[in-house]
Amino acid sequence: LTREGLDPASVQGVREEMERAAARRLQPHHIRSFFEAAFPEAGGVARARERGRFELTRVPPNLRDRDRSIGRADPVLPRYRRVCFDKADVPGRPQAALVAPGHPLLDALVDLTLERHRGLLARGAVLVDETDRHDVPRVLVCLRHALRDGRTTPDGRPRSVSERLQFVWLDREGRAADGGPAPYLDCRPPRDDERGGLAAALAEPWLDAPLEDRARAHAIADLVPRHLREVKDRRLSEIGKVETAVKERLRREIVYLQHRALEVEAEERAGRKPRLNSWNLRRQCEALTDRLELRLADLERQRDVAPLPPEISGAALVVPAAWLARLGAPAETDAGFADSADAAARAEVEAAAMNAIMERERALGHEPRDVSAEDRGYDVESREAKTGRLRFIEVKGRRADARAVTVTRNEMLAAYNARDAYILAMVPVEHSFAHKPVYLSDPARLFGPEPGFAEVSRAISVDAIRRAAGDPTREEGP
Repeated sequence: LTREGLDPASVQGVREEMERAAARRLQPHHIRSFFEAAFPEAGGVARARERGRFELTRVPPNLRDRDRSIGRADPVLPRYRRVCFDKADVPGRPQAALVAPGHPLLDALVDLTLERHRGLLARGAVLVDETDRHDVPRVLVCLRHALRDGRTTPDGRPRSVSERLQFVWLDREGRAADGGPAPYLDCRPPRDDERGGLAAALAEPWLDAPLEDRARAHAIADLVPRHLREVKDRRLSEIGKVETAVKERLRREIVYLQHRALEVEAEERAGRKPRLNSWNLRRQCEALTDRLELRLADLERQRDVAPLPPEISGAALVVPAAWLARLGAPAETDAGFADSADAAARAEVEAAAMNAIMERERALGHEPRDVSAEDRGYDVESREAKTGRLRFIEVKGRRADARAVTVTRNEMLAAYNARDAYILAMVPVEHSFAHKPVYLSDPARLFGPEPGFAEVSRAISVDAIRRAAGDPTREEGP
């Protein structure tokens, strides 16, 4: 069902998609932080063993019984001698079970967590965004969207062929925008001393409008068609190849059986007794004809891909930390802007830094693309001129006297995943003039241990970045 070859443009596109997927993968860092927080809450007991490995001394009954309720054939064990989250095998270590999507223990834990807390998603939450990507509070709506084809499940419901969680930002001006893959990871719960400012945010009249309808309208107009187009383009091509192969194989077999039946009939009229009589051969031919018709009808139903209505799974009011600070509540803001609430000045610095990085990448012969609005955990995708590989660049524009930069959870995990392909670019800006960028490859080595489940950001010293990057005045790239 594959093509004999791919043109260079197709190969490049496939490789870039694989590199993007590697930078944003769930395994092992997202899965590990979720498991370490959810497993004790479910009543389980885990004990650290070798580095990156754990012994689960007690798996509670509510997890062991869940495998039957979610339709798993493989059981959840009462105890695991070793589990790990990274598939890299280290010689000399005992064998460990890889906890990943598809493992019965993780599937049971996810199902139990959703059962316990799905009501909280429906009620909504209030979160604080310390990155201050916007000046005023906004609403983040989470939608679950599925595509179905013409087939049905054994219980008569439409068969889902693709499901996605998608996020929509809504603001007081009535605008809606794509929220990216997981924007909530860079937000934290509010502190007690911020309750006053949050009460003012919750009292704003625009929150009384039908926000769910606005989110659904945006999803139907933008997100759903994009999802449908991506799935249909891939799926229809695969179904077409399957249909061609099915027709070729079954029709060839049908023609062979028909020809063989005629030969056997001639032998029977001549008085011989062949091993298979003509009646059996014609019955096999009819069975294959019926099978071909059924298979083609099933493929036609698989072609009938259509979207189901998007369902709202949860929502949150996201309040910028700087907005709370202007109301008098103390907030932990970025070290480079701690003494300034001027959002326009900050935007000017960040724009100057982005321009400097884009110009720097072009000067190195690369092809940069600004993806900062998509919240991917990096700001620039830059294709190397010689190898064609992608570099994921996180841009940090800071005043020349800044002492530290703040790295968000999304940025840290993307750096852990991409490693050498990830670059932290710090750009000192003074009086709207961007100095030469400081490039730090594989900044994860500077971040320290992986962030915990509740950790949303980490401050990194400017001096430490400069030391790790080496001589910032060098002319060649990192």
